[in-house]
Amino acid sequence: MLANEMGPLLGQSVIVDNKAGATGTIGAMAVASSPADGYTLLMGTVSNVALAPSFYPVKYDPVSSFTPIGMVASVPLVLVTTPSLQATSYAQLQATAKLMASPAQLSYSSPGVGGPQHLAGVLLQRQLGVALLHVPYKSGGAATTAVAAGEVQMAFAGIPAAAGLAQAKKVVPVLVTSRKRSSTMPDVATAVEAGLPDFEIDNWHALFAPANLPPATRATLEAALQKVLALQTVKDQFQKLGAEATPGTGTQLETFVASEARRWAQVVSDNKLKVE
Repeated sequence: MLANEMGPLLGQSVIVDNKAGATGTIGAMAVASSPADGYTLLMGTVSNVALAPSFYPVKYDPVSSFTPIGMVASVPLVLVTTPSLQATSYAQLQATAKLMASPAQLSYSSPGVGGPQHLAGVLLQRQLGVALLHVPYKSGGAATTAVAAGEVQMAFAGIPAAAGLAQAKKVVPVLVTSRKRSSTMPDVATAVEAGLPDFEIDNWHALFAPANLPPATRATLEAALQKVLALQTVKDQFQKLGAEATPGTGTQLETFVASEARRWAQVVSDNKLKVE
């Protein structure tokens, strides 16, 4: 979508090269080691930019290895529980958790170790004051379906998958991790409204170039990105995906990424997390 819209603004074709694997670190390393000429860009996420350096021996730094172009979109997570848990609010979940005698009795799923869904569960564990059993699955869809099937009691899921299952009464949405309510699930409280003031977690996406990009090239890319994100068709498409366009300058993104990297590195260190 962005490639199709940015191409005409830049006067050339923009080709998407999907480098899957290793939570996106393969693509990030490829961009970090590319020439800083503006022809190779990274669609970075909280996973491969802010989180991966704390879990994997990657050969890039979230701040010094890239030139931030601008934020693209944020995708909040929604905490869903299995109906049998009978927890329709955070207060009810908290009360239920305190009655559990073993961490094996209260479990949560995620698409794997080291992603935002996993770390959201780690932060929730702290807030609840009980140990939770983490059950990793191979994908976000599988992790969410596991809640609907009763294999685990809860998960932090993507909005699109959670909305469909919630409408079918197969999962119960408890809260969203964004600063404001989701337009897709407007009846679900935010973490702040639920009593968790420091629980803002976004699966954000942003555009980066290799480090030391010439200022003029950076300005050209930044301007093109802002024009694309201002298009109503792009905003509508993001909304269908449960995302929100979050335009901002490269300088703002640079500050944000540095803050995110510090935040998650501290969470990983404090909880002695590692990839097995």
